[in-house]
Amino acid sequence: MKKLVVIFALIFFSTHANAQVEDRFQSLLDTDLENFAQPLATSIGAGFNSGNYHDAYVPKLFGFSIGVKAMMMFVPDDQLTFTPEGLPEYYSSDKETATIFGGKGTAYSGPAGYLTYPAGIDNNMVPLVTPQASVSAFGTELMIRFLPEIQVGDENLKLFGFGIKHSISQYIPLIPVDIAVQYTNNSLSITNLLDVKSSAFNIHASKSFVLVTVYGGLQYETSTLELEYTYKDENGTAPELDGDVFKLNFEDETSMRVTAGVALNLAFMVLNADYSIGVQNVASVGLSFGM
Repeated sequence: MKKLVVIFALIFFSTHANAQVEDRFQSLLDTDLENFAQPLATSIGAGFNSGNYHDAYVPKLFGFSIGVKAMMMFVPDDQLTFTPEGLPEYYSSDKETATIFGGKGTAYSGPAGYLTYPAGIDNNMVPLVTPQASVSAFGTELMIRFLPEIQVGDENLKLFGFGIKHSISQYIPLIPVDIAVQYTNNSLSITNLLDVKSSAFNIHASKSFVLVTVYGGLQYETSTLELEYTYKDENGTAPELDGDVFKLNFEDETSMRVTAGVALNLAFMVLNADYSIGVQNVASVGLSFGM
């Protein structure tokens, strides 16, 4: 009963996380589970694909930084509900029901009585916090996101991500702004439960004014989620599958994200905040130390 609690406690830090979350996943099959859980994959991917930069300038000699990034993903209304596709014959799917982030589940009537779909956690804002460090030389920066393996109950959680950024403006004499391109890749795994992978490619620019740097960028991104769970036939629709273990993969289509932000440079400390528009909008803040 702890498996999905681990996800929400360690990834989302949500007050709605409890043992009932796992039951919500276990009572659905195939397409309906994919529709129910897809916003979860989108949120984790959107979070990992955010907060990756606050300045397009890359030192030609040497630089480093270490800090933390905090993101808040905003789930749009159209990702709070879905129309079931897995109802038995003669059941009408004329009403929508909740996704994992939605509210009440819906009951559908048919020859065998009512089939009830699970409720969501009724929360459309998803927080995520990650540590982040970088080192740069000769106009190229390597970024790392890393958490040592953490054991929670019977599960082990691992987080690893990296990014490579290269300065483009260093090749353009007298250009008034800094321009860079960046590739990022992040992965999160919880043993016997969940694997999340996300990747993104962006081009971003910045302009510094004494203590303030204004930045923005355009990014293409994608994410995948693999979920493992044990099916419980609560509605009596597939008794032959009760207790079977399923592995499902969810993949977001490649999407675009536009980001704008500002950073405050105070000696060896940088505070930054930005907002990005994509499949899910994300607000990001960061605190880093370095040179």
